[in-house]
Amino acid sequence: MTWLRYSALAGLLCASSVIAEQSALEQAKQLLEQKQHQELQALLEPLQRSHAKDAEFWYLYGRAAMGLDDSATAEKHLKKAAELASDHAHYQFWYGQSSCNRAQSVNMLRARGFAIRCRDAFQAAADLEPEMLMYQHALAQFLMQAPSIAGGDIKQALAVAERIESFDSLQGQLLALQVHAANEDLAAFEALVARSDDLSKRPEPYVFRGFYHQQQNAHDQAIAEFEQAIQLPIDADDSEAMEQVFTAWYQIGRSALLGKTQLEKGIAALQHYRSQDDYNEWADLRLAQLYLLQDEQEQASQLIASLKANSQDKNLLAELNKISL
Repeated sequence: MTWLRYSALAGLLCASSVIAEQSALEQAKQLLEQKQHQELQALLEPLQRSHAKDAEFWYLYGRAAMGLDDSATAEKHLKKAAELASDHAHYQFWYGQSSCNRAQSVNMLRARGFAIRCRDAFQAAADLEPEMLMYQHALAQFLMQAPSIAGGDIKQALAVAERIESFDSLQGQLLALQVHAANEDLAAFEALVARSDDLSKRPEPYVFRGFYHQQQNAHDQAIAEFEQAIQLPIDADDSEAMEQVFTAWYQIGRSALLGKTQLEKGIAALQHYRSQDDYNEWADLRLAQLYLLQDEQEQASQLIASLKANSQDKNLLAELNKISL
């Protein structure tokens, strides 16, 4: 075989290898969409050397680790993706997510460094795509929830809300409302609701007030606010508003339990909440606890037995173990 034919054959083999690896990345994207993180990790692991400078590869590899709750590996891989493609907002966003996760899994001395990385990555994503609500919300959530020593800043969170309001009035106002609620600035909260026709028709103000009264152990007042939220005429296609309404149904039951008040109303609310397809299983526990307060042992026992048999939530199972029938 001549040198030319050897060269052509080598070229074909090289091209085949590139195509195979490109196909592997396409398959990896599908596995990520399907949340098959173990399979995704196994597919990508042999390709690390050949994709050392490929940002998309490290992004996918990092998402696999994140899906497997390996926060250290996820943060390391997603950091590579963000560094290799610093102008890619999506990679910056997920690097930020991984850094926030890492901050929650290390001791306090190390947490601040990861928190600052999280803030900076969220800020980068928000700057790169300023009209992408997901990135702006992520940045604002960090700023309102993190302690000031780790980069939290209520004023900056409100500045993000103002930025959003410049291109999406309702979303900006909803975020500002949330910031005021988190900061317990009741005067600013009520002033914003009073000046906004949009907010007056939404469930969020009532839900946030309900949470405030819950924190004050004023559970009858909390229930009254949550009831206002569920009585509003809501468009079924408005997923954000509907989520708030279902939250209100759940919280009526929770306040009834915590305050040992309006028990029948709380039971009815949780039964309604459980009518949706994908409800939080904690509603079953809260409903069982309300049944026990009403001396309805049989209904409570059925719910508790089902939870013990099916739940994977360690915190929920720990609560169940405290219940004596």
